[in-house]
Amino acid sequence: MAALENMQEIIHKLTEILKQNTPIDEQLYCEAVGTFSKKLKRLLQTYFESDEKTRDELRPYLNYYRQLQHYLVFLVQNEKILQVPHHAEILQTLSFIENRERLIAEIYIAFSDAQKKLFTGDFGRILDDLLELKLKISKK
Repeated sequence: MAALENMQEIIHKLTEILKQNTPIDEQLYCEAVGTFSKKLKRLLQTYFESDEKTRDELRPYLNYYRQLQHYLVFLVQNEKILQVPHHAEILQTLSFIENRERLIAEIYIAFSDAQKKLFTGDFGRILDDLLELKLKISKK
């Protein structure tokens, strides 16, 4: 799916930035995280425009990418970490990126299935409608 491939491009760029042996340029990193967030938003829009089968396929990836976004934003909020090459938090983020397929297979598919069961029915439809409305408003 093209939307998932688009995510891989920015993740590759983020990986290259995080693997540097020198302090990370804060502006470069923040721009890459911003691009990641925009692509994640587009993936979320694709999710809402998709049929149920495609949504089921995308859901584990969305959950994984949301978690990755938390890691990336944490580094933005704690910019001193970016000044220390191979800091433990950077290495943890890189490990999370490098283990994507395993994490999705072992954790995020089961998590997404449980999430779907929890949010099936009226409650889930209300939340989906609210999120879809918020996305439409933010497009303007």
